[in-house]
Amino acid sequence: MENTLLDGASVLVSKIPYLFSKPKINDIVAFREGGKVLIKRIFKIDKGSYFMRGDNKKDSLDSIEFGWVAEKEIVGKVI
Repeated sequence: MENTLLDGASVLVSKIPYLFSKPKINDIVAFREGGKVLIKRIFKIDKGSYFMRGDNKKDSLDSIEFGWVAEKEIVGKVI
């Protein structure tokens, strides 16, 4: 997510925004993937699954590598 968030930066993640609405395109979210928590931007949405992209397109591990993310894997929105 570099340029938007620097590597090693601390962020605040909240579930509260998603108690009242669903995640939207361009939201920056934390989610579980392969035993880790990653932070990416929602790029596409299809039937409750989310395609995640990093802002640093040249060096980003994103849905191109690991596929679509289920809504239940989203930890919360980066505030």
